[in-house]
Amino acid sequence: MSLNHVKEYNLKIRTWLTKVFAFAAAIPREKLTRRSCPVCGLNESRFYAHNDYLDYARCTHCTLIYMNPAPSGGSVNKGFQGEDQLLMEYFSIIREYKAVLPEKPDPLEDSKLKDIYSFKSSGRLLDIGCSVGDFLHRAKYFYEVEGVEVNPHTSAVAEQYFKVHKRFLGELGLDRVYDIVTLNQILYGVSDPVSLLLDIHAVLKEDGLLYVNTPNADSYAMELYRGKSCHLYGYTSLNVFNERALSVLAERTGFEILSCRTEWLDIYLTDLAEFYEHPSLFIHKRNSHIDGYEEKIQLEDSFHESFPLELGNRGNYLVAVLGKRGNHAV
Repeated sequence: MSLNHVKEYNLKIRTWLTKVFAFAAAIPREKLTRRSCPVCGLNESRFYAHNDYLDYARCTHCTLIYMNPAPSGGSVNKGFQGEDQLLMEYFSIIREYKAVLPEKPDPLEDSKLKDIYSFKSSGRLLDIGCSVGDFLHRAKYFYEVEGVEVNPHTSAVAEQYFKVHKRFLGELGLDRVYDIVTLNQILYGVSDPVSLLLDIHAVLKEDGLLYVNTPNADSYAMELYRGKSCHLYGYTSLNVFNERALSVLAERTGFEILSCRTEWLDIYLTDLAEFYEHPSLFIHKRNSHIDGYEEKIQLEDSFHESFPLELGNRGNYLVAVLGKRGNHAV
């Protein structure tokens, strides 16, 4: 997107987020349900953060951060399927600004392909939560691709180009024919990640791979911004993983982590100034009300690309490739 389109997009997302915050604040507490850790199933947790309207706990066993209490899994799923008008407004914005056709990428340099390509350079790939198909457009040059997308707004775009399954994976009855399954920014909104990974295990070949890109609970940005972090937006941001939580999830579902890294700092000087000086106006990564915001962020991004930081496990996003554990019987 051009800089002007980025600014338009950021402003629309900021406006949408203010509606989300207001809606979340008005959710009747009786509509929220207390839950055990959705990864390890235990009730051993401590308070982590409040995002001005909802609480998050941190599991003391697997260290997952998760919303507790939270909307029921059924209501979240129905929302993604089109029953939540606020979510549909978001998907309309995504459809308008993200439905682009990228050029053929270098698979060894592309941020969403390089981890997969280093293990498998060909095969059949299923992208779960494929949205408008932006990742599929990158992957199509190297893999036989198809998607899963339950939202009617975004699936209507993706299915113009690709085979798209428009029900949840567990409802599809797919055969064990996939070499790669991908989860790009999906795990954070899944109420039952264990069931999802069991369903993925069932459709992957024995040497198949699962790629995960998801918010990182151990990031510098999470530590700094806490309840104001972009990973705790809204009422559908249910889970924030770190490597330990992902490892526990993998072990429970017949996978093992083959590679894991983190990326992106997501702490900008312009955001920091707003966070400390005008906290009531601050929205992490969406401060387009500031004059020249996009230009300033672009300059900082250029600096970070020229002088990359060693983030270790503290980048804002967790990127992992998982494989099946031998002939593990699930």
